[in-house]
Amino acid sequence: MLNYLKKLPVSIILLITLILASCSSEKQEIHEVLDARDIAFTAHDTAAYSALLHPNYNHLKQNSSDVIERVKQLFSQFDMMEMHSRDRTIYFVDDTHAQCEQSYRLRVKADNRWREINRRERIELTKSPDGWKISGGL
Repeated sequence: MLNYLKKLPVSIILLITLILASCSSEKQEIHEVLDARDIAFTAHDTAAYSALLHPNYNHLKQNSSDVIERVKQLFSQFDMMEMHSRDRTIYFVDDTHAQCEQSYRLRVKADNRWREINRRERIELTKSPDGWKISGGL
């Protein structure tokens, strides 16, 4: 493989390097969005959670307003919540669409008792002028 790379023109090698660096940067931005989701959920911060959703969110006939109403209901239902996602696999559908499969642990406290669920989910993301936003899967 190394001998093959030595035969490529420098411009091609630079282009490949730039593409790989760009992909890494895009993945980092997606990680930051999903980490911010965990933080907003744990903090019961509806405004922060809402800011992560794409204006054209659509999943199972639900739009972003439907998701926010569901989240508000969860926030009012539990005294405390902790969300932590892990084991992410991010892949790009095209330049403006990506999907992430991840596991998450959600702990909720009600009536002085903690309950916990562990699930795997697939989240769809769309790149907007403001960066990557969650566009489906919640």
